[in-house]
Amino acid sequence: MNPYFIAGSVVAVVLAYGVGHWQGDDAGQAKVQSQWDKEKAKQMAEYAAAQDAARAKEQSLQANADKLREDKNRELAKLSDTNRTLLNSLRNRPSSSDSLSSAASSGQGGCSGKNLYRESAEDIVKLATDADELRIALKQCYAQYDSLR
Repeated sequence: MNPYFIAGSVVAVVLAYGVGHWQGDDAGQAKVQSQWDKEKAKQMAEYAAAQDAARAKEQSLQANADKLREDKNRELAKLSDTNRTLLNSLRNRPSSSDSLSSAASSGQGGCSGKNLYRESAEDIVKLATDADELRIALKQCYAQYDSLR
């Protein structure tokens, strides 16, 4: 066999491989880039849809929380009015300092609920108001928790 034929055949095979690889690599890069671009566009569309859904859900939950807060504030205002009315009605009750001197002179000690001293009655009303405020806040907390589930 002719050494030039063998050398020419090897050079032809190497050139064919190089040209094929170069063209295939360029075509492959374009194909891979095209697939990558399609995948990125699909991911961005899914991301945008998920963001819109999350934003809508957030707005719905916030609107519900605002409604619950308004209900709580309305109940607290009503409770405050009731508390003010009760405290105003207690002004006619005798004071414990006034009653101690008369009780000591008459030998009478203490009082019943009907004759409750003004200060004691005010303390009881304030405790009841605090308890009702906590009850209203807890009710709102439970309602908001249930709305999130």
